[in-house]
Amino acid sequence: MRFKDEHPELFQQLHRARNAGVDLDAIPNSSQKMLWWRCPVGHEWQETPLQRRSPATWKKGDINACLYCVAPGCIVHSCGHRSLRPSETTFRVLAHPCDKCEITEHTRLILDAHEDSAAAAVRILDDSPHYALFCGRAADTVEWWAEIFPLVEAYFVRMVSLYVAIAAVEHRPLLSYPASRLLGACMLRILDALPQSCRQEMHSAVPDDAGGFHDRYLPGEHSSQIGWALKKLGFGIVDASLDDDIERRVQFCEQQRFTATGELPPVNLANRHYPSFAHLPRDRERGASSELRRFRPKQLPPRSAALRVTLTASSPAEPDDPLGRTHTGYGPGLTPQELWERGRGIWKFRADHVAASKIMLLVHDKTVVLVASITGLTLHRGGLAILGEPLTDHPLIGKPDPLHTPNPLAYGVINH
Repeated sequence: MRFKDEHPELFQQLHRARNAGVDLDAIPNSSQKMLWWRCPVGHEWQETPLQRRSPATWKKGDINACLYCVAPGCIVHSCGHRSLRPSETTFRVLAHPCDKCEITEHTRLILDAHEDSAAAAVRILDDSPHYALFCGRAADTVEWWAEIFPLVEAYFVRMVSLYVAIAAVEHRPLLSYPASRLLGACMLRILDALPQSCRQEMHSAVPDDAGGFHDRYLPGEHSSQIGWALKKLGFGIVDASLDDDIERRVQFCEQQRFTATGELPPVNLANRHYPSFAHLPRDRERGASSELRRFRPKQLPPRSAALRVTLTASSPAEPDDPLGRTHTGYGPGLTPQELWERGRGIWKFRADHVAASKIMLLVHDKTVVLVASITGLTLHRGGLAILGEPLTDHPLIGKPDPLHTPNPLAYGVINH
């Protein structure tokens, strides 16, 4: 539907001269293109057709109302965005953009400087004994470290160069945020992507003051709004794709044990803000420098890899049930062993997830009703059943499901 046809009175308020070059007759009803408007009194302002036709509170029921005429206390910024302050009695037009647009523009400057900051980031990493210690520990611990290290190194450069770019744009000293905290945050992020079996050993190379990255904000002395703006502009703070990239490489290397053909799967870093840089030749002896003599590792919080099954209400089992059960699902009054036999299979879990897990949770009505150890598995009809024993005194029993996902089957890590 065209704006012209749906709102003819508002269409007449479009400023012909200031919207030169725009085909106003073809503007759709829900367009978010910023256009110039002029009310019958002569007031001029910028707004999108979607905003113009909205029944905003300040219009007091008149969709054709003009901000200047009927909205005392309204502030209009140069970017076209507005805010209403009912406590004020005057209408103001400000020459500067709103805070949200200023943050967005500030973040664009940071991303523009990001590519040129890679060289400085490389120097910081090259001089850091913490980074050398982490890489040296990984070379001794992670089986396929040589194959996944290019991704790890690129991620460190990506994040450190972002902080260098922030310092450059804000005219701060280079990395005003402590390097150990920033590099520690990167290390914790890398550990989340590494196989579970090597995380505990690797955690001893993470400095005690390590920060932490979250989905939408940066750790350190930076506005959380920058993190939001970075995400909106396509720079993911956590870079969730890193997990998939590393997992694909590890899986490929595992397959090469049996078939020595093929090449490492390509990694597409396009549009992910990974700056180009020269590879760092690691000097593992730097890990013993004087800066690390009082090195304190970050304490690893107790964590358990777990499987989770959501049980439905008790129902008869299939006549040819592979486990010989008469019923499956949750029922009140069952002993832990009876409940375990009902809930341990048959499920479509991945065998590697079972091998990496220590416990299995049985959940009913979003509550953990049983926790069991995992000692092995058996295969049945394309699915598998878990072998183990109920842990009747486990503290998670009776607590809300810690792996709260809509999928009835889940795999994850639980922090105790």
